[in-house]
Amino acid sequence: MIWPPVAKRLNKRAMRRVFFTFLACLNLGLSLTPAMAQDPAVAEAFDLLLAGDYDGALALVSPLAEAGDTEAQHLLGYLYENGLGVEKDLQHAVDLYVAAGTAGQPDAQFALGEMALAGEGVRQSSETALGWYKLAARQGHARAKLRLGVMYLEGNGVEQDKARGVEYFTDAAEAGEAEAQRNLAIAFLSGDGVVANDRKAAEWFAKSANGGDALAAYNLSLMLQSGRLGPPDLNAAAARMHQSAQADFAPAMTGLGLLLHGGAKLDGDDAGHPADWFERAAEAGDPQGRFLYAVALTQGDGREADPESAKLLVDDLLADPSVDPDLKRDAEKLRKELARKH
Repeated sequence: MIWPPVAKRLNKRAMRRVFFTFLACLNLGLSLTPAMAQDPAVAEAFDLLLAGDYDGALALVSPLAEAGDTEAQHLLGYLYENGLGVEKDLQHAVDLYVAAGTAGQPDAQFALGEMALAGEGVRQSSETALGWYKLAARQGHARAKLRLGVMYLEGNGVEQDKARGVEYFTDAAEAGEAEAQRNLAIAFLSGDGVVANDRKAAEWFAKSANGGDALAAYNLSLMLQSGRLGPPDLNAAAARMHQSAQADFAPAMTGLGLLLHGGAKLDGDDAGHPADWFERAAEAGDPQGRFLYAVALTQGDGREADPESAKLLVDDLLADPSVDPDLKRDAEKLRKELARKH
């Protein structure tokens, strides 16, 4: 499909034609092929986008998108979807993605799946999202396979098939998609859609964590502490928890403080005192971190004793309806202790 020389929205008849072409391809199991090779200017525009030069990226891709370049249409759609260098216009973004996606551009197909799944710019439809993800996945799009894995595992827009969901996770994980590696690890850990295997779970958590996934690093740390992989290795657990905490995952800040308090060691000089991590967790909003930092302030452990600040932290916990009941009971005990002593 060639984008018209003057940017405008597709009329209803054109949109219906595009939609039925899309359905026909799905029903026949076809993969639409890109209309043309990437123009070097699109790669340059992408670099400008990453550098934050949205005006420059817009100037490069706009004429190419109007001429029907599918890569340019996808990139221009991204700019309009996110309001980068232009006023945000979800409908125009959808039009651009449809033009590129029906011509076989996998990133545009994935973007349409995302918008349909969230109901952003289009009517929410898990079934439509599934179709776009499948088109992208047939071209090897790893994140599309990740989404399909989740949808099959949950039965969202498709009959639930956990084994098939794990197959999609595996394909995406083997392609290096960190979130898929984490989801595959969780499947092996829980036995959901696959035979449970702690060793394989740990291997995939490690691959995901090495790819920068903070949740995978956190989960791997918990496994290393648990004894499910052999004798607990608190130092290795602390290293993975530190990785997750450094990525600003608040529960990992609390977890690292607990590991250090229990005697775990970190390489280097950036371990700090457990209270340092409890304070960071408290500031990041982690309830357990707030409680433990209140304990540190009450006892003068790693901090100068400050019962008034401890009371404020505890009172905030007690006023929060989302706090776990067990943690709230501990907070109530601490509040009574503070009232008796001060």
